Amino acid sequence: MDKKAFAVIAGILIVTFALTTVIQYYRPASQTAGNFENFPLKIGDWTGQKQMIDQQTMEILNPKEIFAASYTNPQGLKIQVLFDFFSAEAAFGGPHSPRNCLPGSGWVISGSSENKINLNGRAIPAGRFDLRLNKSRQVMDFWYVTYYGETSNDYVFKLYQMLSSLTFRPRDVAFVRFVTVQDPAHQEALKQFETTCTQEIYKFLPFDR
Repeated sequence: MDKKAFAVIAGILIVTFALTTVIQYYRPASQTAGNFENFPLKIGDWTGQKQMIDQQTMEILNPKEIFAASYTNPQGLKIQVLFDFFSAEAAFGGPHSPRNCLPGSGWVISGSSENKINLNGRAIPAGRFDLRLNKSRQVMDFWYVTYYGETSNDYVFKLYQMLSSLTFRPRDVAFVRFVTVQDPAHQEALKQFETTCTQEIYKFLPFDR
């Protein structure tokens, strides 16, 4: 091997080692989300009641901020809302995939499809699950939020997290979830409520949208 080839290979190895070391140990500062305690419980003609998150779930997820509430409209229709924010600086925890958590809680995912949530003229690519537990039938819309965009696909979410590391952006992430009864009235109400509520949710998240 001549000296020129050796120098090129050595240079590539040094650069690769340097980049690997930086990616492994450098952590960009996490952004700050708004205080979820201030999230409105009155959205249009919907009125929310906060729901408590059990301590075991909090210890497993370890969110920086979390909000859960059940909203009811004048017709008595109900929609459950949960969203949380995870700081890149946390040593453990993070959002759990519904594909794993729901079966573990006894729910059966009887169907899945893609859904689009309108946010200021653009479409958020949400996932929709049809759920059943004994006689209960529900639908759930959900998605992850990162600095590289939104997705409901677990593999794409991991790709976005990897891209954040490679480009030295914070690996902060938020998770958004809506749940309601699986019938035409609730699902039509969900479609309308999601648009308004998501606009409020994004005011509390640090991602540029």
